[in-house]
Amino acid sequence: MLYVDTDGDGRLSNEKTYTASPTDGQNHGCRFGPIPLRFDTGDGKVQAEFYVMTRRGDYLGLYPTGYRAGKMRLGKKTYKVAVIDGNFDGQYDTIFSPPVEDFYRPGCDLFAIDRNGDGRLTWEYSEVMPLSTMVRIPDYSRDAYYNIEVATDGNCLELKKTEPQFGTLDLGGARVQCRLWSDASEQVLSGPGKEGWLLPAGRYTASPIEVTQVDASASRWIFRSSPETGKLKDFEIRPGEKTSFQLGAPFLIKTSAERRGDVVLIGFYLQGRAGELYSPGATKDRTTIPAPKFKIIDEVGKVLSSGQFEYG
Repeated sequence: MLYVDTDGDGRLSNEKTYTASPTDGQNHGCRFGPIPLRFDTGDGKVQAEFYVMTRRGDYLGLYPTGYRAGKMRLGKKTYKVAVIDGNFDGQYDTIFSPPVEDFYRPGCDLFAIDRNGDGRLTWEYSEVMPLSTMVRIPDYSRDAYYNIEVATDGNCLELKKTEPQFGTLDLGGARVQCRLWSDASEQVLSGPGKEGWLLPAGRYTASPIEVTQVDASASRWIFRSSPETGKLKDFEIRPGEKTSFQLGAPFLIKTSAERRGDVVLIGFYLQGRAGELYSPGATKDRTTIPAPKFKIIDEVGKVLSSGQFEYG
């Protein structure tokens, strides 16, 4: 059973009891809801509805019961489009604002467009993204940008072609794979970007970064960052200006220690030049390298313990 303080009075004794129902699939999950929340915006009252999902009771996940969807013609193509109440406030006009602490909960509404025409809206191919002021749509040999104008209640959506101002993001020629969320327009970076990437002016945050580097023996190393992307967590692209960062090696080793009862968990990350943190589980020529060994030494040099790290 689940109780939710839907009226925000700090009490659950006056709330409805929600009973779980099983979800489809093999994940042994269950779902509560739909659960309504009502808000007074000053301009009137609005309502949001969401489901709560859990697996084995170890965490709770929230997602909307529905979204606003339709079709729109841009140029010679027709696209399925949608707006989603991603922050559960009953409205559809909250634009993404960096930085973000949790990429699963960006704290804004969402916009979606079926880029590949398969009738589905997925996170792949940049089809679902945080709501921004513009969206980038490939248009033959160049990208076209459209202003996103959505009514507060989500019942009206307009895309108007625009010509944004651009600046340049220079990552020092690093070969990267990552997604940038922005108040301007979501972007996907892929490749070395030797001349930098031309981006609409705005504030950006980088999702976890994948950096590929080749060593002196021509071995190919791939490093994947944590959500902590250092200076790329919140940066600005200004019109006509270049914003520069250096990524990857040489790395610094950042260690951590956490006591849980009688157990101390010791871990480490690799810190890149922009302060971004990478998992130590790098791959070399498509093979994950073994976890490193460690020694714990006291102040006089005596080895107190030794062993080998484990991934995960």
